[in-house]
Amino acid sequence: MRIVSTLLMTSALAVGACSKHEAPPPNAAGATAAAPVAGGAGTCPATGLWADCSIVYRLERSGLVPHVDSSAKPQERELTGKPLVMKLGQATLEVYVYPDSNARIADGKKLDRTKLVDAAAQQTMERERTLIESANIIGLLTSLSSHQRERVSDALTAGAPQPDKPK
Repeated sequence: MRIVSTLLMTSALAVGACSKHEAPPPNAAGATAAAPVAGGAGTCPATGLWADCSIVYRLERSGLVPHVDSSAKPQERELTGKPLVMKLGQATLEVYVYPDSNARIADGKKLDRTKLVDAAAQQTMERERTLIESANIIGLLTSLSSHQRERVSDALTAGAPQPDKPK
């Protein structure tokens, strides 16, 4: 009887620990960043497009620890999107934010894709950067970890925060 009650109590604790908690507001994501990423009134807009604060928030929710490096210069000088450079441990992630997906697609044509790989592709001895494209962003990840490349790609290709549907 004691074993059954212990198992029931353990199960109840496990369920409570795994239950969905209210997510912190997206603007709280900038708290671990070296520079503020939320703008305006301090809220992160859910517009269906990426914003700096929603990028950082999504990476944090994926278990990564992004640190915005406001002093870093992006490597990709041809791209005209607003750059956001972050450190993810030893890796560097450059994200270029555009007003819409059409601007991202047009600017993405400037990239030399022979020097980039998809997150699912194996890197060669050239150690290519990983190209991540989603909605209105282009991400370029410099990482040798295939697991990290996959996690960052999954976080950003899952889609930008969508606006609430009217009731």
